[in-house]
Amino acid sequence: MRGNLAETARAALTAASAPGGDAFPAEPARLDGVTTVVADVCVRGDLGFVLLLHRRKDGCAAEELYFSIRDGTGVWDAPDHLSGGVLRMEPTSPRSVAAVLGGRVLVPSVDSETLLYTGRPQGDEGYEPVRFHTVLADQAVVCLDIEDATPGAPDPGPVRKPLISRIALLALLPGERFVVRAVVRDGAGYRPWGEPFDVTGTDPVPDAE
Repeated sequence: MRGNLAETARAALTAASAPGGDAFPAEPARLDGVTTVVADVCVRGDLGFVLLLHRRKDGCAAEELYFSIRDGTGVWDAPDHLSGGVLRMEPTSPRSVAAVLGGRVLVPSVDSETLLYTGRPQGDEGYEPVRFHTVLADQAVVCLDIEDATPGAPDPGPVRKPLISRIALLALLPGERFVVRAVVRDGAGYRPWGEPFDVTGTDPVPDAE
């Protein structure tokens, strides 16, 4: 089972990195039966993260987080499993999802922090703690606008992240701060909806004196 999930994660990263791979899906994926669903893909340079949803043998819905590094040829290495567990809701039930949302547009949570090899000079021999946030979105939300509010970072404007399920994955490096806002369709275009919120990475490691 774990091997099959890793293969699914690698295929998702490959597809997301292909030309046009970031296009908005016509319909967000749904967890149905025992099918494994790609809930979201998050690519940070040559670091790739995939959140999978699947149905366990006991009938409960569960999530699994995978990580991979892209080599110099653009090929993703075999993904490693980082974490997993039973979801606190039934993603196929609108009532269950609505109960977690509680009338809100988006519900963010900090799921985990993991020490990973990022290869950046800021890390300890290339290793840094990466913090993962998941965001549960209302059915009307089609994408997220993500603004990099990290101190000292350039301001190219918000990046539009499409939703491929009701759960979005964000991976933040130390010192990063993003402002996230829901976006909905408005006729032929899109418009922001609801109040934005901040997500942050771990505190950056102080420079050695």
